Order: sequence, then structure tokens, then C-alpha cells
Amino acid sequence: MSEPLSKSSQSETGGAEPLDPVSLSALLASRLCHDLINPVGAIGSGLEVLEEPGMDKPMQDAAIDLIRSGGQKSIALLKFARLAYGAAGGFGAEIPMEDAAAVLREVYDWAKAELDWRLPSGMAPKEKVKTLLILGHAAADCVPRGGSVVISAEGPHYTVEASGPRTILQEDLVRALEGDTFELKPKFAPAYVAGLLTREAGGSISVVLDNDKVIMRVNFAN
Repeated sequence: MSEPLSKSSQSETGGAEPLDPVSLSALLASRLCHDLINPVGAIGSGLEVLEEPGMDKPMQDAAIDLIRSGGQKSIALLKFARLAYGAAGGFGAEIPMEDAAAVLREVYDWAKAELDWRLPSGMAPKEKVKTLLILGHAAADCVPRGGSVVISAEGPHYTVEASGPRTILQEDLVRALEGDTFELKPKFAPAYVAGLLTREAGGSISVVLDNDKVIMRVNFAN
């Protein structure tokens, strides 16, 4: 049985007013810092171990592995953030769908879920690509114990479906997608951006929890 989660009235919470650019940029910066703190911290820890005198070969190898994994994860997250949150290509530009697939797959290398990207290659409006990237990233959090995330399309209708054991859908995510700014947390700032981009393009986003699946549907005007 489907369980739609939504905020019935944003006016009741005072969250209907859009965020000002400074507040939104601060939230996004906080989100990016949160994502990067662990892998960058791993690099620092590895370097500290390498600086210790009399370190044996197993410890050295472990430190190098820590630095390597921290560096790879940091690069994956930065490449994703540049495409999903940044101004790559300029305003109104189109970017290749295959670029989006590549950066999202690199992020999923560090997630418990498996990504199944079924969108065709080719150029697409940047706003559309950013929205799909953000939803695809958010979907991994809906299956914290592992599972699959399938991203597919039928015409202008896109679906991001996450399934797995103990699938969750946080109301904060739904509210952010709807544009509710009341107590918006940095974690959900990207979802707020995805909602803005979709509505500005004349589209809409709906999210439901259906048994063990979270289904996000995005309809663009064209």
C-alpha cells in the first residue's frame, strides 16, 4: 500500500517563502563540508601514521590504503558536487547525460546501494540533469542497508526508484522537495534545489513510500 508523505500546508510552518541566495549557499556549503569531512579526515589520519618513526610495512600499507580511499572518495564527491550544485557549462547550457551517469556511479562506489542508470546518452538541459543527480544521490540514503536504485525515463517522465530492506523516506526530504524552508537542514538543501529547478522548468516532483520502495517521479514540461 502506498504511503504518500507530504506537507499539507507550508503556510502553517512559515516555510513557503523561498530562501535567500546567501542562506541557500551556506546550507549547500555545509552539506558539502559534511560529505567531505570523513574522507578528508581519513587522508589526514593516513599522513599522520606515515610520519610516525619506526613504522613497519603493514602499518605503512594500511596508511597508504587509507589515504588512497580517502582521496578517491573526496574526488568522487567533488566531481558530483561540481555537476549537481555548481555552474558547470554556464546558465541555460546542456550537458551530456553520460557525464551525469559517470559522476553518480563514482559516488555509488562508496554507497551500500547499487545504481542502475537506464537513461539514454545525449545532451539534456542542465537543470534536468542536476535534478536527476540530486534525486539519485538522495535515493541512496533511502536504502541505508543496501539495495538498488533504478533511474529510468519514459518521455519527459523520469522515475528514481529505491528498493531494499528497511527502506525509509524522511519527511524532511519530502518537505525540501516541495520547497518548504522551515527548519531546512543542510542535508536536504540539495533536495530543495532540485524542487526549485523542476518547478522553474514547469515540472513537478512526487515522492511516495510504497512498501519496500521509495518512488520519486519527476515530470518536466518537455
